[in-house]
Amino acid sequence: MERMYYEPVRDGDWVSGTSDMDEIFIGYVESMDAGGMLTVRVTQCDREEAVGMLIETKLSKVKKLPLHTPTNPEELRSLIDLALMTHDKAWFEELRAMQAMYSFKATGSAGRGNNEKGEDHRWRLSI
Repeated sequence: MERMYYEPVRDGDWVSGTSDMDEIFIGYVESMDAGGMLTVRVTQCDREEAVGMLIETKLSKVKKLPLHTPTNPEELRSLIDLALMTHDKAWFEELRAMQAMYSFKATGSAGRGNNEKGEDHRWRLSI
């Protein structure tokens, strides 16, 4: 028999699972008590009315979702929007830092305004 390893779930983790009413959901953990009951903010659910609500469910009915690193600027913008909607300042700041790194890699100059020859033309005056 294969042994299953489950990563511990903590506040702020993204989880998927089923509620006590057998609703399938995805959300993030807002709190957990010593008895293993979680309070989860629902972001996706098969019952649309539950989206945005807090639900309580047992730790045994959820699975921690793997961490995801965005692979393109559009995905990163969507995650930034989600961080704003959920008022998660730390996550927002982390994503903005990641966005700045993507921007730096894309331009190779951190937005200095270099032309194709590598010359900085931001301060050039036309006379």
